[in-house]
Amino acid sequence: MNKITKYSTLLASAGLAFGLVACGDDSSSSPSSAPEKVEVSIAGVVFGSDYKTGELRWIDKDGEISEKTLSFYQDSRVKSNEADLYVLEGMGADNITKIDPDKLESDGKKAVVWQVSLDDGVNPVDMAFDGDFAWVALQNADSLVKISTKDGEIKKSIKTKKFAYEGETSPFVTDIELDDGNLYVLMQRYTQDENYVVTYPKGLLAIYDASKGNLVDTIQLKSKNPSSIAVVDGQVFVATHGEYNDAFGTDADDKRGIEKVNVSKKKSELLVSGEKLGGGVVSMVVDDDIAYVSINKGYDENYAAVQALKKVNLSSKKVEDVDGFTDLSGSMAISDGKLYVGDRTASKVHVWNGEKKKSIKQPKGALAPYSIALF
Repeated sequence: MNKITKYSTLLASAGLAFGLVACGDDSSSSPSSAPEKVEVSIAGVVFGSDYKTGELRWIDKDGEISEKTLSFYQDSRVKSNEADLYVLEGMGADNITKIDPDKLESDGKKAVVWQVSLDDGVNPVDMAFDGDFAWVALQNADSLVKISTKDGEIKKSIKTKKFAYEGETSPFVTDIELDDGNLYVLMQRYTQDENYVVTYPKGLLAIYDASKGNLVDTIQLKSKNPSSIAVVDGQVFVATHGEYNDAFGTDADDKRGIEKVNVSKKKSELLVSGEKLGGGVVSMVVDDDIAYVSINKGYDENYAAVQALKKVNLSSKKVEDVDGFTDLSGSMAISDGKLYVGDRTASKVHVWNGEKKKSIKQPKGALAPYSIALF
């Protein structure tokens, strides 16, 4: 299924066009079982995209974004296991690239350790790390794969076609998480007809043995179109977006929100409703029992995403508005209590420390943030 492309032939790869550029004035999860934490020379990475081209930049320990870039496919996501960096090139490229983050600034394209080309159209969207291995979510495929992080070789494949909805071949996996030997796989399970009308059944959570790949259980969610999953101290939380309204936003009702899954009882309940949140959840990141969620409000007259940022205490169910954010479509990531938010409209990365927002200065010509990963 995969063709491992060694560094000597990387430049010939159609999916990865390297370009080390010093822009100057002329012109990035879900880590679940990370390796022993090591000191990395950068704080994180930002992947930028204009939907035509894509670029990788890195954030140094002082919070500055690099002038240099590496070029990747425009639809790419960045993931970190706190030691290494992975770039998932999506539909149309379908590659996974491992990068040594310590060598980005000094070595540029030579920081690439390996690249794997997957089958066409599988669309890798997430990774869950387990020591020397990682599970990869393939959103448009009928399977998941387990790869070696040492060389990218596929070690195991799990068929998921039986969970697809009404004639589809894929259950459309959107997020995965690994905890205590279990692989939690979040499935949207939608279908689309010839007129592009989308039908959303209720979402599904599948649980696998992360070592053997065997199916352990499935749990029906309470709402539709799940977007994110988080496992906190053994407790499973799922954020759901629900169906779109006529304005391509979401309604503030009890048909979406944050669910809490009781795995032993095979039940899921709506913990915090969309009525309380103000709409459906586009994405969610969690730090201890605090979740930050982006809420879909629709689009403005310039077709820019309009979203709201909410802080949710998963224990008390208290919801707070976090002011100053109107577009979170460029991804969110959290580390050590600091929330990083990609604002595509402003073409900036903001950092929220729980009290105030600070914007990271973007180099001239930098593409709008699309995905963020931290170390």
